[in-house]
Amino acid sequence: MLMSILSSSSTLPENEVEQPMNLLRKPWRTSTTLYILLFTMVVLPILTISATILQVYKRDLIEQTTDRTLQTLHAVKYSVEQEINNVVTFSAAVGMDSEVLDIATKLHESASGERQPYYNDLSKALGKYSSSMSGRVQSINFFYQGGGSYTYLKDLAVSANDLRRTAWYPATIAEQDHVHFLGKMTGVLYGAPDTATIVTAIRPSYYQMLHNIDFIYIVFSRDYFEKMLWQNPITGSAAFRILTADGEAIASSYNLPPSEQEEDPQLLSAITQAPEGTFVTTLHGEKMLIAYATVGTANWKVVYKIPYSELTAKYHSIYQLILLATAIVIVIFLFISFSLLHKFMKPIRVLVVKMSRVMDGNLNTKIEASGSAETVTLGRTFNHMMDQIKLLIRETEEKEKAKQQAEFAALQSQINPHFLINTLNAIKLMAMISGVDNIRHMTQALIRLVSSSFNRGGKLIPLEEEIENLKMYIFIMETRYGHKFDVKWDVDPAVAGTYVLKLLLQPILENAITHGLAAKDAGGVIDITMRKAEGRLLIAISDNGQGMTDAQLAQLTASDREHTFSGMGVLNVHKRILLHYGDEYGVALERLEPTGTRVNLALPIILHHTDSELDGSSK
Repeated sequence: MLMSILSSSSTLPENEVEQPMNLLRKPWRTSTTLYILLFTMVVLPILTISATILQVYKRDLIEQTTDRTLQTLHAVKYSVEQEINNVVTFSAAVGMDSEVLDIATKLHESASGERQPYYNDLSKALGKYSSSMSGRVQSINFFYQGGGSYTYLKDLAVSANDLRRTAWYPATIAEQDHVHFLGKMTGVLYGAPDTATIVTAIRPSYYQMLHNIDFIYIVFSRDYFEKMLWQNPITGSAAFRILTADGEAIASSYNLPPSEQEEDPQLLSAITQAPEGTFVTTLHGEKMLIAYATVGTANWKVVYKIPYSELTAKYHSIYQLILLATAIVIVIFLFISFSLLHKFMKPIRVLVVKMSRVMDGNLNTKIEASGSAETVTLGRTFNHMMDQIKLLIRETEEKEKAKQQAEFAALQSQINPHFLINTLNAIKLMAMISGVDNIRHMTQALIRLVSSSFNRGGKLIPLEEEIENLKMYIFIMETRYGHKFDVKWDVDPAVAGTYVLKLLLQPILENAITHGLAAKDAGGVIDITMRKAEGRLLIAISDNGQGMTDAQLAQLTASDREHTFSGMGVLNVHKRILLHYGDEYGVALERLEPTGTRVNLALPIILHHTDSELDGSSK
């Protein structure tokens, strides 16, 4: 209805429509142009300059950090090389010491009972060397030609024959007085199958002196490399690693879990492309800066991994400062610019908001006209239009209400109430004088039933009174048809205090008797149930008659059946419910199996008898 009124009010001359529309478009086009100008001429350049400064600063930051990382990496590489040189120097000193070789030879050649002095002398000679390595020497082993061996400190877990079958043994035997740095070995010490160690091997030259030593196998602790990395000034999640050529970890700057003992194959492939370098990659979902260098003596790789987020963390405050300064400049400029535009744009914004409220159904919206002359005129026109719309809606509602009341009244009986009641009272009096009780009782029931159909005091009636009227009607029909049916009542006491429309159930009951049970001479049953469910009053009237065909259903729902008591059919009852309560309520017909019909009525629960309901305005 509202849309039709708006449509009818919009049929104005074309020039009158275009003028306010042009006024509406012109400010928006100007404001849009100004906003675009402000953004492209001021905001965008400021953002571009700030972003450029940040990018240049970030690039310089990465370059400086990379240089410092390489310096730190070279220092660690130098320390690793020094430690490897210490291991090699120690091995060479032991393997070329004529005193050590002489004592070791005599120990092997002496009888079992004469070896103790040589044990002591050899221990002293080797202890002199091992003391300089701060406990890093774990085992020194002399293997003799023709079999036999001597172990200083910890025993080996591998036999001489196993060592002689390794890949490094032929090269060691071929190069005398040359220390072979064998690197990382695991499980060479007795009782430590999972311990990683550093191993060297040397074959003493016969030119030193005559001896029968085949080779010397020396085992060093790996812990010194760990301690060396732990002493580096590394913060956060940055970490050093020393890797073999196969990617196995020699040492790390933190306790490495077993799952990370070997480096990622992708990273290992990248660090073998050159002796040293840096690159950025993503490992396990985290962006990292990788720096690496090669330890030439052992062909190891020293790898330095720094999370990219930690790399730039110390400069975060500078980023924030630049962004804050940019934001302040933009905010100040926009505040000044928007303040100038506010006066110009405010009336248009108000009009748009008010129109949106009208679209949501709020017809009480008003505009306080302000701004330029055009916006003032537009505001006054809007207010006048809303007044006209409300006036038209109010008139339409009053017409619809009057129409509904007229239709509702037309559904009531049109017979003259005073004439009919006075006539029935005269018949009752004559029957009483004549002593005809059947006529008197039947007339009394008809008087009450007819009286309830007339509009005495409104449209609503207590459900209890409506039930009594139904019983009067049943008495009349039983007298008329000779008790060929029984009525079963199932009324929930909770519905006793509710109100319903007058003569709402009588047409339904009449249809059940005159149509449903028409073919039955006896044994007819009518069930009447009344209960509350789902916040509604539910009434069902069913019979065990012959049921309905489609043609009978159409006849039953006809509204112009003049032979009924009230002149109303089932369709009339349904219309009365719709007019009074709305589309949520009404009448529904249901065929029963094997025979019979049920009529279901859904009504609102009305517990209070108000004046508005009495005069029919509580729809």
